[in-house]
Amino acid sequence: MLSIQKVILLLDDHHFNEFKTHLKESNAELPLTLINQIRKDSWNQKESDILCKAVYGSKDEKSKKKFFQLVHYTFRLTSFLSRNHPCYLQHNICLIEQNINKGELEKANKIAEILLDVAEKIEDFSTSIAILKYYAQQAFITENKTSAIKHHQRISELLRYEHIVNQIYLYMRQNLNFKGKSSLTDKEMQEHLSFYNKYRNSESLSVQLLSRFAYCQTLNYLNDQAFYSRETEEELDALTDDLEKNGFVIFSFSDDIQLNVDYLKLKHLIYKLSKDDLQKEAAAMIKKREPLRFWKNYVNTPEIIYLSIQASYYLTHYCYGYRKDYNESLPKEVKTQIAFYKGKCEEILAKPIWNEGLYVRYINLNNIYCGFLILGTKEEIKKATEKLESLLVNFQQIAFQRLYDALFATLLIGYFYLNDHEGVQECYKRYEKLTAGASKNIENDITIKSIYYVSQWINTKRKQYAEKLLAVYKKTQENDKLKHVETLIKDMITYYEIQN
Repeated sequence: MLSIQKVILLLDDHHFNEFKTHLKESNAELPLTLINQIRKDSWNQKESDILCKAVYGSKDEKSKKKFFQLVHYTFRLTSFLSRNHPCYLQHNICLIEQNINKGELEKANKIAEILLDVAEKIEDFSTSIAILKYYAQQAFITENKTSAIKHHQRISELLRYEHIVNQIYLYMRQNLNFKGKSSLTDKEMQEHLSFYNKYRNSESLSVQLLSRFAYCQTLNYLNDQAFYSRETEEELDALTDDLEKNGFVIFSFSDDIQLNVDYLKLKHLIYKLSKDDLQKEAAAMIKKREPLRFWKNYVNTPEIIYLSIQASYYLTHYCYGYRKDYNESLPKEVKTQIAFYKGKCEEILAKPIWNEGLYVRYINLNNIYCGFLILGTKEEIKKATEKLESLLVNFQQIAFQRLYDALFATLLIGYFYLNDHEGVQECYKRYEKLTAGASKNIENDITIKSIYYVSQWINTKRKQYAEKLLAVYKKTQENDKLKHVETLIKDMITYYEIQN
């Protein structure tokens, strides 16, 4: 019996209908035809040749080749079940118990046989262990000592894999949440990486994939330069491919590992690709993933980080709203992408998920949203400034100092685009007062200062502001990471004909 036949036989009505709806919404017509036929045949499953004819109308060699490709592809599509319903097989344990208690041993063993095969393949450790315990006890009762020992040995292996998975999660939660990450020594860093690295060749796919992700995530979280190496890029590409190929493998419920890997990949590429290539890569990443169902109940942190990167990227490359023809000259495809990301922000902000403990993330997402708004029309820019001012007033009792530079950068740019030079001046004063003595993001800080100096020069024509602008311009020339700010300042100097 084919693996996909076994899976469909093991699904209860709820999970079968969920899978069927997913295939319909994905326009997967042939996989849908295949699973409907399998479901129709129930426990009287047909041989592959007959099933091939039922789907393709023929069982010649050409049709059979297509059929087996379809079978393989459809099984991979069960990744929908693994990611959204990782316990989708477990109701069968109850069915086995019910059949045993009714005296229907043969039927119980038939379910157990295919259940164990599928559970082992998708690494549903809990289900596999339950079936192996059933088999081990059955072997003991029937005095089959060799089989009983074999089953218990396999249980020990699976329990070890479960333990390792838990240890990886435990290690990540303990060591990727500490505040003193910038003070780590090289030795401490290597200890973290070595812990994950020892599991990368595990016989368990879930252990292997999780440890490889944790390794890359550690490099990213600790801002290690090795994260941006060619080796890490290749690892992220390979990890993406392996997760795609083995999407049916079970991970913990509500762990969106693929979205996290996409985020790491995007962060790695943001300084390497051209803006056009990055735009295509970014759009493909967010659109290819159907959000996992559990995110309806929570703030999707990886998605917000992803949107933050996108907002930063578009603000970096298209921050020219001071030009009179800006909105009209913005490429159509760029407008389309910005509109898409604005819609994503609005969709998340509208969810009833924002409780008292999430104020900072709520403020951050609103700032990201406003970043996209100020790349739009004058009306949208005005909406952004009003929203940001409202956040500063309504949440002034909340500690979100780490967001000040990003929030004030967006607000100050908005006032500048509206030619509200008084608003720019007041905004800059508040920024300097609230961030005095605090650590600032250099890109945001220089962007704020340069726009303030240009605004003041336009408003007063005083030479001192042109000189201050030139000073920050020279700073950008000394730092490769500030090339985009350098380009912005140079464009403003040319556009406004600023001279010392």
